[in-house]
Amino acid sequence: MPTLDFLLTSNPILSESPRWDEEFGAEVIFWGVVRGTEDGEPIAGIDYTVYPRMAEKSLCELGEEAGRIFCSHRAQLIHRTGLVHAAQPSVVLRVGCSRSREAFEISRWYLDKLKSVVPIWKRVVPKTTHHEPS
Repeated sequence: MPTLDFLLTSNPILSESPRWDEEFGAEVIFWGVVRGTEDGEPIAGIDYTVYPRMAEKSLCELGEEAGRIFCSHRAQLIHRTGLVHAAQPSVVLRVGCSRSREAFEISRWYLDKLKSVVPIWKRVVPKTTHHEPS
């Protein structure tokens, strides 16, 4: 069974009740939500661009690497593509393993690698102000 299951999708990420795995005693769920500002300026959202085959290859390699580095665990990653409006989730990561300390450590590792290795690019979409004609 793979260590990491992932989905790159243009669909909104919906909140679900967790389905617990009796093999693991700890589960960490991280929600990354688009902030309404970037560098102090209001934004409409973030437009995520991905080269799917490259990103999928990177994510498979991350799952294999994590399997070698960390204790037995399972991770699920969902990352949005396209325009994600402010206050909407752009990424969700779930990590389950036997101990809480390891679950947090593994989660941090996946998030750091996601940002530094996986070819997902973001473009901030500024909030436009519309003026009514006088």
